[in-house]
Amino acid sequence: MKKSRLLMILMVIFALLLSACSSNNEKSSGDSKKEKKEILLWSGTTGPDGDLIKKDIDRYNATNPDYKVKIVAMEGGVLGNKLASVTRSGKGVPDIALIASEAVSTYHSQGMLEPWDEFIDGTEVKGDNYLEEAWNVGTVDGSQFGVPATMGSWVMYYNKDLVDKYVPGAADDNIITYEEVEKAGEAAKADGVYAYGFTWPMQNFNNLYLQMGGKFSDGEKPTIDNEIAVKTVEQFKKLHDLGYMNKKGEDMNKLFNNGKVIFLPEGTWMLSQMSKITDFEWAETFTPQWDAARVIQGSGADQFAMFKSKERSEEKIKSTVKFLEWLQGNQTEWIKSGANPTSLGMLDNEEYTSMPQSFLLKTDEARKAVTIITDPGSSYVFGEIDSSLWDMIQGKADIKEQLKKIQQTVNDKMGQ
Repeated sequence: MKKSRLLMILMVIFALLLSACSSNNEKSSGDSKKEKKEILLWSGTTGPDGDLIKKDIDRYNATNPDYKVKIVAMEGGVLGNKLASVTRSGKGVPDIALIASEAVSTYHSQGMLEPWDEFIDGTEVKGDNYLEEAWNVGTVDGSQFGVPATMGSWVMYYNKDLVDKYVPGAADDNIITYEEVEKAGEAAKADGVYAYGFTWPMQNFNNLYLQMGGKFSDGEKPTIDNEIAVKTVEQFKKLHDLGYMNKKGEDMNKLFNNGKVIFLPEGTWMLSQMSKITDFEWAETFTPQWDAARVIQGSGADQFAMFKSKERSEEKIKSTVKFLEWLQGNQTEWIKSGANPTSLGMLDNEEYTSMPQSFLLKTDEARKAVTIITDPGSSYVFGEIDSSLWDMIQGKADIKEQLKKIQQTVNDKMGQ
């Protein structure tokens, strides 16, 4: 009986050891999966721009880091839906995601983001190394939930030959005012040349509205039903009615390329298209200004964010920070799309500083002019302005009544 009992005890111990070994093996296998030497980056940038980002990532991977970066690009709407889905489930969450500047506060309010603070403390990923406005976008409730990537801006391209012909000297200070646009419009109208090319309604509105002193929030809720908004629309209607700017439906990029437009407000992302022009000399500068003494330049700065995950190790996060440190001075491919870096370290890169969009980072005046809107509900305002601004400009909708409708629509979407 003693021998049987001893044999039984040994069998139980042996079974426990096997169980422990199996458990350890499973844990080891799980840890190994979590510790895959790869940083998964999700991005909503597709097409040629996405290809340029990948080129810089390939350059980073060629340095043989402990964790290589793998980028997966998808359409913006798909990115938002997938981020929400995987964060809820806690499975398949990317290690970092490239999100729009206005999305940081929204994702944070939904409890979806992890702060960078403890991992960037003592590293080169710090506010002093970035454009201040871009860094502040990622700061919410005193913590850093976003690290700036690149910046897209609504700037202005202009035909230097036509400026010399119709408003000589106007561009000498690199600032074109609406007063100068009107002067050019009056001089060029008889020749069938537009002074102002009006393309994306929301971007044109946003810049002039801010320049006139407009705000997208009263501190508690979105605001657009106000006198400054009325004045903003009236200025565009004035240019339209006087024949200084195009009519709806005309292809402004084509007309600009053909020498029929003097000033064309457009995005920095149009650089590749502008670079194909050979028939005249063009330049890039601030979007048209209401007051030359108070330059305001609307922009957006995408952010690297960490969405909550139980599968991401501390070692991987530290390796991600090393990637962000490297990227500060190595965005030479990415910015060929026309984007500006947000890292001031790129000012030491001669290839970048020779690019036309670099004017936005080269001087204190330009850096202070950069303005990024992140007010809650501003995206709703932008969407409504985008769809109805032309109706107000053409006189198909009363300006004040339409702005009241927009305000009500935005309030409804915000649940206010």
